[in-house]
Amino acid sequence: MRKERVTEDIFIFQSEMYAQVTAGAIVTDEGTVVIDTLPFPRETREMIDFLRGESRDKRGIRYVINTHYHADHVYGNYLFSEADIISSEKCREILRKSGEKNLNEAKQSTPELADVVLRLPNLTFPDKMTFQLGDRILKLVPLPGHTLDGIGIYIEGEKILFAGDAVMALPHIYWGDREVLINTLNQIKEMNVENIVQGHGDVLLKGEIDESIDAQIAYLNCIYERVKAKVATRTSKEKLADITLESCGGTPILLDGVVRKLHKDNVQRIYQTLTAKPRTDDKKKKVPAVATQK
Repeated sequence: MRKERVTEDIFIFQSEMYAQVTAGAIVTDEGTVVIDTLPFPRETREMIDFLRGESRDKRGIRYVINTHYHADHVYGNYLFSEADIISSEKCREILRKSGEKNLNEAKQSTPELADVVLRLPNLTFPDKMTFQLGDRILKLVPLPGHTLDGIGIYIEGEKILFAGDAVMALPHIYWGDREVLINTLNQIKEMNVENIVQGHGDVLLKGEIDESIDAQIAYLNCIYERVKAKVATRTSKEKLADITLESCGGTPILLDGVVRKLHKDNVQRIYQTLTAKPRTDDKKKKVPAVATQK
């Protein structure tokens, strides 16, 4: 695990085991707020040990905020036994429905997850939430696109945005929506933040935020137009491999090389969206006019 001090009491932690996943923490006189956890228990425990040493309040770590439901951000929840877990209502509902199944499958292929226990958020909110701890005011705002439950945490005063996976070194929309993510990225540009903590990758400084976000939007538009052209000419699905990461402005060395897989996911997602068959009303037609009581 790599750690970085952004301000005197705001810290960033980055996984060295998987795809440069980031987590964060805000230390206050009334306890600590953690934003996301790291992918594997070993790294999350390192983060906890460090933060307990930095704590200014005997209550220690009081809250953990999950930016979205993905495993690499939530599997460390169970290690924060003294803390409340906060998320959007959508995030908790997804974890409630499919979290156990996904975790059991992950354990089969990843021995490092053997001890993980799924812990659901116990404090949720429907859309936006603002709360204060010590001298810090945190605004939790929706940032959908990577997933539909995504949120960001904006720290007033410091103008720092923890963006979750809405902002990454390479956008990823396999579980989300390209147009929604583009709208979110444009909204982030208008927030006039000083720093963005990406869900994966290094912190973006003020002078590079607009350029980075513009590049992410250009990438998303590029892959869409390239896939759309393939679909229009009825090119076989196998030919999607011709749409390379580099041809749309991506760099393969990012995120420990995981970006090639992310790019392939993105292309497949757009292809599925463009070739999806329209829904029919067949089921509605089969419903009898009068319901029969049992």
